[in-house]
Amino acid sequence: ARVWEELKPADSIRKIPVVLYGISTIGVYAALIARRGGAVAGLVAGTLLAFAPFHVRYSQELRPYALAMLLLCLSLLCLDWYLERPDGRRLAVLFLVSLATVYTAYIPQILLGLAGLALLIDDGVGADSPRRANARRALLASPVFLLALWLAYLPWWPVQLEAASRRLPIPPPPPLSWDRIGRIFAFFSFAPDGSFPFRTPDAFFLALVLTGSLLALRRPGLRFLVVWAFAGLAVIEALWRLHPHWDVTRIYLPAGIALCSLAALPIAQLLQRGQRAFATALLAAVLLLDSRPLLIYFRQGRPDWRLIARFLAKRPSSEWVFTENASSALCVAFYVVGPHSLYREHKIGRPVRSLDGEALRLTYSWPAGTAAWLVLAGQPEHPDLRAWSKQFSSISFHGLEEAVLVRLDDSMRQEAFVGSRAPRR
Repeated sequence: ARVWEELKPADSIRKIPVVLYGISTIGVYAALIARRGGAVAGLVAGTLLAFAPFHVRYSQELRPYALAMLLLCLSLLCLDWYLERPDGRRLAVLFLVSLATVYTAYIPQILLGLAGLALLIDDGVGADSPRRANARRALLASPVFLLALWLAYLPWWPVQLEAASRRLPIPPPPPLSWDRIGRIFAFFSFAPDGSFPFRTPDAFFLALVLTGSLLALRRPGLRFLVVWAFAGLAVIEALWRLHPHWDVTRIYLPAGIALCSLAALPIAQLLQRGQRAFATALLAAVLLLDSRPLLIYFRQGRPDWRLIARFLAKRPSSEWVFTENASSALCVAFYVVGPHSLYREHKIGRPVRSLDGEALRLTYSWPAGTAAWLVLAGQPEHPDLRAWSKQFSSISFHGLEEAVLVRLDDSMRQEAFVGSRAPRR
């Protein structure tokens, strides 16, 4: 990604690698299901993933999710390939792809272990004698494989520990209610994003998933999908509660991606039994229901932070920029300071600082005698900060999710902070 950014690509070009990761995931995912459950099941699973709104969305975002999903699926495919005929070359490929998965994102590390273990156990109790023997030997050797992965991961281990120990100012996790579970599942069926409630179309997709789960449990080779999907969702939820983060559905992607394969199994079985009309109707219904959230996504697009960046680029570089939250700080800095702001400890260029919703931070962060700007956008929103900022003039950006750019006028500094407490040390 850093090498790509050195070429200074336009936004229309910048996301091409991510799009390629997403497209490649479809093929790898279909190949994995085809090897385990037949060509028809693989083709239907790949089709459902290709049109799944969540996959389309995160195959166009400059984040590590698309690459992580590709490597997770590719690792499982390589594991299946290795169990077919174990040898040193296949083991080396499996190790390198697994190591790439481990280095790419944190949660897929755990899901790879969970789904990979379930796949080994699935084959270890199967009816195929040679494959059963290979899986059992692999299970016995898995501690050595995991130790080798851990040793290769040691250069990044201090960063992992630091991230695990970090405590951000985030509210406690919400209760695990049926409403929240419904929103999570709706995101992996037909919702444009994770804020939509569970609806009737989502119930149709859930029926396909539950039917597919029953079919998978009865078919050796596919039972690992149930563990990958449902146990994976439970593990991610447990991890999230141990180390809370923003309540966003994208953290469930490494497990939710398996739901498409479970939904594909009933349709594939109907096709194999010759009931093509019914199977085609079910597949067409899923794709038709996918079209609505996809149309919403492409009509609304993603927030265009370039609008604010272009405005600030015309202002003197001595003017500081503050943001309402950490999310908007990253986005503003990416375009105002440059992509290097994401990975350089000492940012070069105009300072962009997050207030985390506290106007009080300006009393010791806003240099006296300097004009500054405050960006109100992104999540989470902070009503107190927004109410305080209304005493200043502002500019609205309707193409950026109703973002507001507030001019912090230095001449109003004393009046703005009348009654404010001294900054905490």
